[in-house]
Amino acid sequence: MIRERQASDTETLVHMIAKDIAWRAEEIAAMLHHATGFVYEKAGQLLGCAIYDLTSFGEEGTAEIHVYTRPDSRNQGIGSELFNKVWGEVLVQKPAAVATTYRADEQKPTDFFSKRGFAPIWGHHYMKHSGEHCPEPAIFARKFTKQDLDMYIQSQSDAYYEVRKGIDLKPYRLTEYQESTMTSWKKWILNDMRENIYMFYHEEEFVGSLILTPHGEVYDVFVDPLQQGKGFGKQLIHFFVNRTLEKGLQPHLITGTHNQPAIRLYEGTGFHIYQTTTTGKRVLV
Repeated sequence: MIRERQASDTETLVHMIAKDIAWRAEEIAAMLHHATGFVYEKAGQLLGCAIYDLTSFGEEGTAEIHVYTRPDSRNQGIGSELFNKVWGEVLVQKPAAVATTYRADEQKPTDFFSKRGFAPIWGHHYMKHSGEHCPEPAIFARKFTKQDLDMYIQSQSDAYYEVRKGIDLKPYRLTEYQESTMTSWKKWILNDMRENIYMFYHEEEFVGSLILTPHGEVYDVFVDPLQQGKGFGKQLIHFFVNRTLEKGLQPHLITGTHNQPAIRLYEGTGFHIYQTTTTGKRVLV
């Protein structure tokens, strides 16, 4: 039967999903915590779940849903029942569009969502590093400070413009998010990420940045548009790999399937793809 998700379900759901999808347990737990959700339970066992969130997707007016069924319980109609339940709840909220993410290296989830009107908009490769230390970068690295905030946001916005435009992720410029979204982003940078952000310079000119996480993943790698094409991106990745290996961790990252230059860069520094997801979207208005 389908029932509302309870807090006591979280540990079981996190373990179930993390075994199949390359998301960290902490990320799955946070996703469940902030979303409205349902579970499918049979004989005291959780066989699947469905959740929705009206604010997590990062595109204003677009809700996000996730539907997951345990591998040994698929092809029994459970996913369809869960989808119908969460879909009815989402429609009441009247979003402009609904998005979902699923593994693209499994054919059935792709068919499941395409039959329900979701069209792929972009994908992500999950990559791990399997090489040795890289040459040390020649550029200077320092920690982010509060005084860097405006420059950091503007440079990242400029660097990501073409990528976001290419996959039609609006707003194309990060600086054009509404005030509430910008306020939340700035708080995340200053309160949660400040100690993990590195700023890179060459001959006293800012060239780029990245977030080096404590669990061996890199976020928000970018080279300022004025400095692109000079090999600085490779040096940023070398810095990330070396610092992560020094901690005894395996470097890993996520990159867009459409971003062929980045994929070539990562593969050239010892990364390989081990899982791929697709994000699909259905426009309602």
